[in-house]
Amino acid sequence: MKFTFSNEATNYILNKLNGVNQDSYNIIIDYVDGSSPYSDGSSACHCEVYNKYRILIVNKNDSNIKYDKYNKTLDTNLGKAFYPEFYEMMFNENNVFDFNNFNLFLKSEAGIISEQVKLIIKL
Repeated sequence: MKFTFSNEATNYILNKLNGVNQDSYNIIIDYVDGSSPYSDGSSACHCEVYNKYRILIVNKNDSNIKYDKYNKTLDTNLGKAFYPEFYEMMFNENNVFDFNNFNLFLKSEAGIISEQVKLIIKL
């Protein structure tokens, strides 16, 4: 399984990070499931995936992040990313985060996975 960020997504995220040193944060690929940090409390049906995928960028020592949940890592073109092993079934072999002037979205060789991926930065 592979995750990459398109040039547009990379530029969008780096602009939001405004020069923050990459060594000071972790990237987390998340899916809101009731135990996700920094969720807004929405409790939509689990089958409604359009707003559940998220990219969290957090301080490396953020106590809200439970790394027993985000127990897998992979290298991306933006750096190492953490994700929960039990959600591997939701992704395809080649996953790409992209940006279309309005929002981040997630696609793969199978097509669009989510038309809206929320970016949450807690630094």
